[in-house]
Amino acid sequence: MKSKKELIIGLVSIVGIAGLVVGFYFLKGQEIWKLRTVYYTHYNNSGGLNTGRPVNLNGLQVGIVTKVSFQPPNINRVLVEFELNDPNIKSITKGSQMVLNSDLLSGPYLDIKWKDTTSFYNSNDTIPSTVSLALEDQINERLLPLEKKTDELISTADSAIKTIEAIFSRNTDNLDQSFEGIKNAINNFERVSLNLDTLIKSQKYRIGEILYNVESITDNLKESNDQISNLISNTAQITDTLAKVDFVGTVDKAKKSLEEANLILYDLQHGDGTLTHLIQDSTMYFQINEMLSEATRLIENIKTHPNRYLQFSIFGGRDKSILDARDEKMLKKFAKDSLSK
Repeated sequence: MKSKKELIIGLVSIVGIAGLVVGFYFLKGQEIWKLRTVYYTHYNNSGGLNTGRPVNLNGLQVGIVTKVSFQPPNINRVLVEFELNDPNIKSITKGSQMVLNSDLLSGPYLDIKWKDTTSFYNSNDTIPSTVSLALEDQINERLLPLEKKTDELISTADSAIKTIEAIFSRNTDNLDQSFEGIKNAINNFERVSLNLDTLIKSQKYRIGEILYNVESITDNLKESNDQISNLISNTAQITDTLAKVDFVGTVDKAKKSLEEANLILYDLQHGDGTLTHLIQDSTMYFQINEMLSEATRLIENIKTHPNRYLQFSIFGGRDKSILDARDEKMLKKFAKDSLSK
């Protein structure tokens, strides 16, 4: 009876231990009864990579990290052991690399950088490794410019705040006066707007008439467009004609005529001719005037009493005490001309 109990206890212990071993490997993601395909890679720093971390290919898990330890005798090298557990991936092609990557939420993991070749690594081979830029480093790289801009913005805001503080820390009376001036300006603007609105309302009829007159003027201008065009055309023709006129030659001719007239006037004023004496000497003027008057009276007398002067020449005799032959001949001719008029 006692031996039976001991046997049961032994069997239960064996089953329990076996269950613990199976559970341990199950939790590690390893299968006990399956043939393992193990590979190795190494890094200078594990970056927090631990046993049980996934091995991914194109975003899908195809294996698991089984061991992370130093690579003796060099303690500056970390040896990473991993295995493949995906039935579609039997081995890793030569030329591929194991990339140590990191995720902000799940942590570090291995990523297979696959290379399409026809040759494969064997189990327990060492695969070349590389390190990807950590996600934290990527975030830091992208946030660094933003951080600099934020610092600049904070600095600018700080300067602005200091400036505002300096303004408000000065004489507040000036600030109050400025605000009061702005308030008065706004009030004045409101009054002007009100007056303008009142003026527009009161002069609404006149404004309408003005607009109507403007419209009429516009219509008249449209109707007179042809006449205005002709006027402009005629003006252009006159302008062209004036442009062709030799103003310089005309002015020169006028200038020359004025100079000749000035010479004539100068001769009349300073010369020794009859016209000069007639203009400057009043005695000669009166003499000529008196002579013309006497001649006029003589002509009138001859017209009135022609026989008194012509009896000698007409009848063949003459009074020699009155006229000689030359004067008689001239007087006959003068009398005939006067009588014929």
